[in-house]
Amino acid sequence: MKKTVFRWIALCLVMLFMLTACESILPQVINPTMQTDPSDPFRDTALTAFKDMEYSRQEVAPIEERQQAVLDSIDAEEDVPTLMEKVFAFYELYHDYYTGYALANIHYNLDLTDSYWEEEYNFWMDTNSEVDSLLDNMLYALAEHPKKEELEVEAYFGEGFFDDYEGESLWDETFTALMEKEAELQTQYYEVSGEAVNADPYSDAYHQTYGSQMADIYVEMIKVRQEIATYAGYEDYASFAYDFYYNRDYTPTQAEALMGDIRTQLAPLYQHMDYSDLYDLFSIKVSQDETFLYTRSCANNMGGIMWEAFDAMVKAGLYDITYSAKKYDASFEIYISNYDSPFVFVNPAKNVQDKLTFTHEFGHFANDYASYGTSVGIDVAEFFSQGLEYLSIDYATGGKKLEQLIMFNSVSLYVEQSLYAAFEQEVYKLTGDQLTKENIYKTFGDVADDFGFGTSVDSRLFVLVPHFFISPMYIISYVVSNDAALQLYQLEQTEKGAGVAKYVDNLDTMESNFLSFVQAAGLESPFAEGRVEKVAATFEKILK
Repeated sequence: MKKTVFRWIALCLVMLFMLTACESILPQVINPTMQTDPSDPFRDTALTAFKDMEYSRQEVAPIEERQQAVLDSIDAEEDVPTLMEKVFAFYELYHDYYTGYALANIHYNLDLTDSYWEEEYNFWMDTNSEVDSLLDNMLYALAEHPKKEELEVEAYFGEGFFDDYEGESLWDETFTALMEKEAELQTQYYEVSGEAVNADPYSDAYHQTYGSQMADIYVEMIKVRQEIATYAGYEDYASFAYDFYYNRDYTPTQAEALMGDIRTQLAPLYQHMDYSDLYDLFSIKVSQDETFLYTRSCANNMGGIMWEAFDAMVKAGLYDITYSAKKYDASFEIYISNYDSPFVFVNPAKNVQDKLTFTHEFGHFANDYASYGTSVGIDVAEFFSQGLEYLSIDYATGGKKLEQLIMFNSVSLYVEQSLYAAFEQEVYKLTGDQLTKENIYKTFGDVADDFGFGTSVDSRLFVLVPHFFISPMYIISYVVSNDAALQLYQLEQTEKGAGVAKYVDNLDTMESNFLSFVQAAGLESPFAEGRVEKVAATFEKILK
């Protein structure tokens, strides 16, 4: 039974993979192309239609030339306005580069068999480490400027911007080469994923062919990532990733403690839930129109900025929720910087989960729409996507019918994503001769058993989680942000409109750190003593 449940969960609960080129994987940057004050949530102009967005490659050499102009200006001790003209010129091409990346990313994921877009996407994957290094080295140089205070005025970088750029940049020739090696392995993973699009991911044939290749790639990825962490001066890869990619204000040790509480207090509840009604629910086919109307009704009933964002998304065609066997089997939202436009990508499962998946990704869209793509942290961004799923219970047509499903999803998210995060923490502890494909399989099976799924779980299933390959150490974000998002539901049940008010009031947040955001929003930390116990009590009341 446990094996059947685990397989069903993995099939139905689509991993919600948010690719945000200038938010989740890059240092925070200013946006000199921003034309409107992000504190005003209502835009003056319509968004550019996706079909009208122009794609072109932005080669690296011109970006490097403009970076060198900034460095020369610093050496020549030119005045700050002159220096900033050159900084803005650098950012112009930098945003051109990541606009091209976003568009190639979308087009390639829409059809993994399209050789043109595969080649274009690979260009960006092959060069983004070099471009990131140009940005990083420039910012470190600016942080040493004797007039740094003048650079940190509101019109330029903002107060305290260079606090994260003290000392020396990591991006030397060795570090860049390691990052490029990781990118090459990610490209290999995408290529195998493209070859496997029509295969049954739960069949032995799939795992003997594609899954085995993915596992081999993962072994090499872990090796490279361990090298990266060591070179960067970290004791382990988890600590490196928490700092470098996600700038988290909590530690892997805190995350492990949270996973432990979830394992002991929520996993038993999860294992004993009655799934029979959900099997019936998932047996009903859901059309693309039904999925669209669910999310539309939620935005419409919430009104204000939520409806404006949805209407703008539809009018500009900034979403794709059509099914295709050629599409990347995941869902995400990505920001196209030069057009100040988010884009939602969903490859639907053709069941009721699609309504929540589209709603989830639209939550990301609304956050980026209201904030003009401001660089919030991953955990903060996930608060808005997961939070909208909870609010849809009371605001989407048919939402009440999905309340138990949403709560079941929430329990499973706490437990499953903690399982995945725990596996990820453990697998990066394998080194030397112990780092083998077989030991990775064993680690996944052991962690699944530890969370109550039993030893019968197919340990090869870890290859179906794209985050392990593309966004390492991301998964814990779903757990901590879900805890904060659940509080929106709790507020809404206590007082009608209170959850929505909290959500909308924070939609244009500039806060990148999760715990700081939670405190500022008046919410409880997921790491607070007794918090998981409170969550368990809420679920027991709803799901009993």
